[in-house]
Amino acid sequence: NFANLTWDHFYAHTDITSLDGSIFEKRTAHGYFILAAAAGLFVYPNKGPVAANYGLEECRFLRPIYHNDTVYVRLTCKQKIDRDPRGKELPSGIVKWYVEVFDVEDELVAIATILTMVQKKQTVFTEMTSEKIEEMLQRLSEDTKPKWGIMTPQHMIEHLEFTYRIASGEVQDFEVATPEKYLEKTHESLYNYQKFPRNTNFPLLEKETLEPLKHPDLETAKKKFLEAREDYLDYFKENPDATLKNIVFGDLNKFEWYLLERKHLNHHFEQFGLI
Repeated sequence: NFANLTWDHFYAHTDITSLDGSIFEKRTAHGYFILAAAAGLFVYPNKGPVAANYGLEECRFLRPIYHNDTVYVRLTCKQKIDRDPRGKELPSGIVKWYVEVFDVEDELVAIATILTMVQKKQTVFTEMTSEKIEEMLQRLSEDTKPKWGIMTPQHMIEHLEFTYRIASGEVQDFEVATPEKYLEKTHESLYNYQKFPRNTNFPLLEKETLEPLKHPDLETAKKKFLEAREDYLDYFKENPDATLKNIVFGDLNKFEWYLLERKHLNHHFEQFGLI
């Protein structure tokens, strides 16, 4: 099957009548099949931090593996290498693994150095679950003072409500403010683990000016904020493949709106000392 799949019909793998005078006692497994089977033994199938196979640096097949042989694999982490992010890609690094393949008699039959691209652990931002947001809101009062900026607690909550209305498609009557020549890099910045700069100006607000409040009090604003967030979540449940424009980052898909939500809420909740 492996020979047919790969077009590798080398005689040692397919023709037991041609083994006389060769180094093989019986029909032998392809070396790359041993390597592929080893990968199958050590790869965790579910989605996780491992992003991709990044390649091989060295590989040696030390002895043949024959029909009905049994193998097992041992991995040792050799090195972790930092890697600059590229485009719309979560921060990652390269992990080098020293791979040893043994037969049932514990004899070493193959070695390799395999490289995997692995997503970096995210420790900068608090995940904004519904429970965590409720916890943050309970700690926010009219008397809470910002660490920077001129917003009051209610102005901040109403600002977040408005951005959720953009994210749900309710508000889309605006032009993207970021110039075209900067938009790609700005968009890609959603994928990194860098915080928004303090005192960043929202393009739809006049600089150093507070908008008139829409709601009679902070508690009402919190309620409307949560309703707007539910509308955003419901929209992408019903339209998982949709894209909606954001005034700063351009067209965003469901995952990118999640990245923006996490950064944006962390920014403002940190602004008011809730994180």
